[in-house]
Amino acid sequence: MALTLFFISCIGGLVSGLLGVGGAVVLIPLLLSIPPLLGVGALDIHSVSAITMIQVLATSTLGTFIHRRAGNIHTPSIITIGLPMGLCALLGAVLSSYVAADVLLIVFGVLVLVPFFIFPPKEKTASNDRAGSFRPHSRGGVVVGAAVGLVSGLVGAGGGFVLVPLLVTVLNFPLKMAVGSSLGIVLIGALLGSAGKIATLQVQWSYAVPVLLGSVPMVHLGSSLCRHLPARYIRFMFLTLLILVALDTWKNILLH
Repeated sequence: MALTLFFISCIGGLVSGLLGVGGAVVLIPLLLSIPPLLGVGALDIHSVSAITMIQVLATSTLGTFIHRRAGNIHTPSIITIGLPMGLCALLGAVLSSYVAADVLLIVFGVLVLVPFFIFPPKEKTASNDRAGSFRPHSRGGVVVGAAVGLVSGLVGAGGGFVLVPLLVTVLNFPLKMAVGSSLGIVLIGALLGSAGKIATLQVQWSYAVPVLLGSVPMVHLGSSLCRHLPARYIRFMFLTLLILVALDTWKNILLH
């Protein structure tokens, strides 16, 4: 099981650095489906959500540092959005121990559909990719952070896959700055969300450690690739990833 978790988590780490998500949006469906297919055991959604929350904390920490060096971080927005997100992630993480596994899976399934309705058109992400002309929309940041934090704490995802399109569409972030700043915001949410998972004894460290060992090194590679790719390619990969995850998640929900 440990070796399987290690290789699965390498994918999550790469996606985290490249697209500004914590990696849980990929890891949750993979951790639920791959181990049983290989005959090495099975994890339930409570165990998976706890593991991925710890993984998101580690990958978002490293990813934030790398994107900051590249100039893709807007620090004031990280604090404004990240603090309410962190507090609500802590609340969601604690509440998750009282929510049925089937309900958590459905919440995650709904969550991965949200970006398709809020992600901006191609023209906006392409024309708004200059950090020098960036003027954030501060109003709404607290609401965005609180809402994303609550659901991310529940399902164990960092929320970056919802946060990135919200930053671009609602708060007027350039796409690459949204990717970098998203990791900083997710970091605050993941820190408190992880505290909630640990406090309620949901983390199985024998599974969490291989996931951390596989995902953390790959964040550096993903972040380096992000710096050299045009915004239109990042947008395409982001939406492609969500399509694949949504299809797999709803397949598991409907066939469960």
